[in-house]
Amino acid sequence: MRASARRVAALVRLTRPVNVVMFFAGVALGGLLVAGAEAFEGASAGALALAMGSAALIGAGANAINDVFDLEIDRVNRPGRPLPSGEVSVGAARSVWAACSALGIGLGAFVSWAHLGIAAGSVALLYGYSARLKRTPLAGNVAVALVLGLAIFYGGLAVGPATGALWLGAAFAFGSTLAREVAKDLEDVAGDAAGGARTLPIVLGERAAAAVAAVAAGATLAALPLGPAAGLGSDFLALALPAAGLLLAATWALLGAPGSGEGAARASALFKAAMVAGILALAAGQLVG
Repeated sequence: MRASARRVAALVRLTRPVNVVMFFAGVALGGLLVAGAEAFEGASAGALALAMGSAALIGAGANAINDVFDLEIDRVNRPGRPLPSGEVSVGAARSVWAACSALGIGLGAFVSWAHLGIAAGSVALLYGYSARLKRTPLAGNVAVALVLGLAIFYGGLAVGPATGALWLGAAFAFGSTLAREVAKDLEDVAGDAAGGARTLPIVLGERAAAAVAAVAAGATLAALPLGPAAGLGSDFLALALPAAGLLLAATWALLGAPGSGEGAARASALFKAAMVAGILALAAGQLVG
């Protein structure tokens, strides 16, 4: 592979495309929960596409700046990432953050004034997370979960007023993300401690952090039966079973071995799978409800 192609590939990896897809999908889900299939038709489709692009760019920029602030931590936890491996410079990563964030805010402005405000606020919150909040017990976890919940609203408000289904989707995104973020902190204890971070497991202990993740997962699980009342139809309960099962499996992996990096890594992967399963269940519930 030519040097220029390798550099482009490294810059793309810096933005963590898989995580960016979660922003993209979350915004699309928000539109679907408010307007159903009509969200992807006519003027609504244009507004939703702008919102999806805006959120994806903001997420990509946030991932880039997060790696800048986590450089020393990633030298321990994830040395193969573009920054600690030397494939991308700190200056280039900052440029990616600035360009993606500016473009994301700009696209939001084309949707509505509310989207401009949400986009700018999300950029500021995610920067604050990387610069300071990530190293503060629980505050950083809540910040990331809040942004993912806002992504659902970002899409919904692009095509219409908020609905019960939109609130449920945002609550699911918030709760499952919060549980996963705490699990990731448990996975990264060694590097975070070396980097001077004061994450939940470092400050309160790994058992207490696992309990917090379990509570977040439990609250998310408890919200799923509200789907039919939110307008998603009686079939939603069956559709949500895979997400519920994955939430339970992730919680079991954490509580069974709270001090195990392997258990935390497994729980983090299961929580991510639960998020995907939940998005699919919410989307299907809206379409067939």
